[in-house]
Amino acid sequence: MAWSLDGRPVPRILVSRLRYLGDVVMSTVVLEILRLGDPDLHLGYLCEAEHGGVLAGHPLVDRCHLLNSRRSGADEAARARNLGARDGTSALGVWGTVRELRAEKYDLAVDLFFNPRSAWLLRFGGAKRRIGGTLGSRRHLFTHTARPEDLTPAETLGTPLAQGGLGHHLSRLAPLVHAETGLGFCQWLRTHGPAVMRPRIIAPELTSATRTALADLGFDPAQPYVLLAPGATWPSKEWPSARWMDLARHLQDIQDAQLAVLVPPGRGRDWDDLGTVVRGGRGTVLPPLPLAQALALVAGADTLVSVDGGIMHAGVGLGTPTVGIFGPTDPALWFPYAGAGPFRVVAMRPECHPCDHHRCEVFICLPDLAAASVAEAVAEVRAAGHSGG
Repeated sequence: MAWSLDGRPVPRILVSRLRYLGDVVMSTVVLEILRLGDPDLHLGYLCEAEHGGVLAGHPLVDRCHLLNSRRSGADEAARARNLGARDGTSALGVWGTVRELRAEKYDLAVDLFFNPRSAWLLRFGGAKRRIGGTLGSRRHLFTHTARPEDLTPAETLGTPLAQGGLGHHLSRLAPLVHAETGLGFCQWLRTHGPAVMRPRIIAPELTSATRTALADLGFDPAQPYVLLAPGATWPSKEWPSARWMDLARHLQDIQDAQLAVLVPPGRGRDWDDLGTVVRGGRGTVLPPLPLAQALALVAGADTLVSVDGGIMHAGVGLGTPTVGIFGPTDPALWFPYAGAGPFRVVAMRPECHPCDHHRCEVFICLPDLAAASVAEAVAEVRAAGHSGG
């Protein structure tokens, strides 16, 4: 079995999603589908070094290329606050990454991010065939383009590839043909793809240093715990601290589990009040952790409660029972996991919903979300997780 493009086989494929953490996690669906169609496929992955830890040891990734990014932008300050250490992973600059990509001799590069930097990296990376999007002049840096709205009903057999980010990522593969069956990618996926699609990542191990630090705080990761992850990149995605405090009080009634709070590095003071409530019961505020160690704790949690962001998607990818708290973004697009496991979304939907505002002058979608509703979802997800549902 093999994939082909323009009648030529592509046995070595590079998938690129430079950022963000949640999108890198979601894109593992692309890796799974490609490997399902060709078990012998050689798969590379290109992302920024800050997110490389989420793919460490992933069985579908034969080579992970890590870009040392020093970019600036609207999210620069937020990234600096929310990212921890790089777990000791090595990374290259732009031209070092280009040389590394060229040495791998990929037959095809697929750009899931399609910003100027990723477009130019793949253009100079040596792959003669490159699939990207259709926006602006950078579309000319690709040999093929594809996006969901360009696909006809005949190509998708009248059904979407998948909801939200999953579908957007998968649509990039539309130009491919499955050589053995002769089907275009969309039809092959419809007839041969998995019934349920969700991301999958590998759980890292807790290091002895992390275990010691947790023990000093009186926290035992070997015992059941509910993990709260309140931090978000953008203010419009953060549930107010007062609501988290209310939720912590509700969850302290759970007698068979500890309560732990995972806050982004550099933001511990933003959640001092929550920490006071949590420490007043059977709870701990965890120290700042490198990404791999944070993921290890997400994997070991009895239940994860997170705002819309990378940690939330990681929880789903790790199979941890997860409650996603949504504000302005559309859960139907960015939490397409209903029926894929013990996953639940809680959201308000005011008249202005959904939107893509990073900041909001009339911020009601999250402040008006009651802690009792989230606590109820936690109880349901815990029960489903314990029953294997």
